[in-house]
Amino acid sequence: MNQKTWDFQVIFKDYYNPLVNFVNSYLGNIEDSKEVVQNVFFKLWENKDSLQFQVSLKGYIYQSAKNTMIDYIRANKRHKGHFEVDGGIEQNIAESNSEELDPFVIRSEIENLIRQLKPKNREIFELSKFEGLTYEEISEYLKISKRTVEDNISRTMSFLKDNLKNNEEIFNV
Repeated sequence: MNQKTWDFQVIFKDYYNPLVNFVNSYLGNIEDSKEVVQNVFFKLWENKDSLQFQVSLKGYIYQSAKNTMIDYIRANKRHKGHFEVDGGIEQNIAESNSEELDPFVIRSEIENLIRQLKPKNREIFELSKFEGLTYEEISEYLKISKRTVEDNISRTMSFLKDNLKNNEEIFNV
C-alpha cells in the first residue's frame, strides 16, 4: 500500500464505529462485535506493508469484517455454543453483497461531511438531527432567530445532498 495513503489512525477513526454497528447488526452483542472489529484492525496493522487493494479501502475493510465475523461465529459455535439461535446467520452473511453495506458507508460519509462544517453550523445541525431539538428550542438555546436555524439546516442539508450524490464510492457514478 502506498505510504502516502496509509494513515492507520485516520482509517481506524473513520471505520471503527461503522464496522462495530455493521457487525453488531448480525451478532446482536456489542462486546463480541467490538472484538471482531478489533481483530480486523489487528490484521490490517499486521499486513499493512503488504496490502494490495483490488477494490476500495472501504470495500476491503467491510469484506474483512464480514470474513472475520464468520470465523468468529464458527469458532464460538464450537467453543461456547453461541449463535445457534439463527442457524443460517453464516450463510446470510456470506451471501450478502456489498450493496447491503451502503447504509454504513453512507453514515460514515455523512459523519465525515459533518466534520467539515463550521463549528456553529455543525452544532445547529447536530442539535436538530441528533438531539431531536425543534428549531424553536435551538433558537432559544443558542439565542439566535428561528429563521437562522431554518436557513442553517436547509444549507447543511443541501451541502450533504450535493456531496453525497456526487460521491463515487457510494453511488458508483
